[in-house]
Amino acid sequence: MTIIWSEKAGETFQRNIDYLKDNWTQNEVDKFIARVFQYLDILSSEPFIARRTFKTKYTHIGLIIPHISVVYRVKPRKNTLEIVTFIDNRQSLKKNRRFL
Repeated sequence: MTIIWSEKAGETFQRNIDYLKDNWTQNEVDKFIARVFQYLDILSSEPFIARRTFKTKYTHIGLIIPHISVVYRVKPRKNTLEIVTFIDNRQSLKKNRRFL
C-alpha cells in the first residue's frame, strides 16, 4: 500500500520534531523519527490495525508513542494510505475531537 502525506501531516510532524529538539536530546529526536517510520511501515502492510474513528469509515488513529498519535485515512480502491495529521495526546479533547 502506498503512503502519502497531507500537508497538515508534514506540518504537525515537523512541529513535534521541533519540540523534541528544543526540549530533549538529539538521541530522542532520532528515536521518535525511527519509531514513526517503523509504524508507517507496519501500516503499509496492515492498514486496519489501529482503532477506527467514529467520524468516518476509513479513518483510523494509531498510537506512535504515549504522547503522539497518527490519524490516517485508508483508500482501498486506490490502494493508498493518507497520513492526515499527528496529534498530541496531551492536548485537550476539544482540540482533537474532530479526529475522534
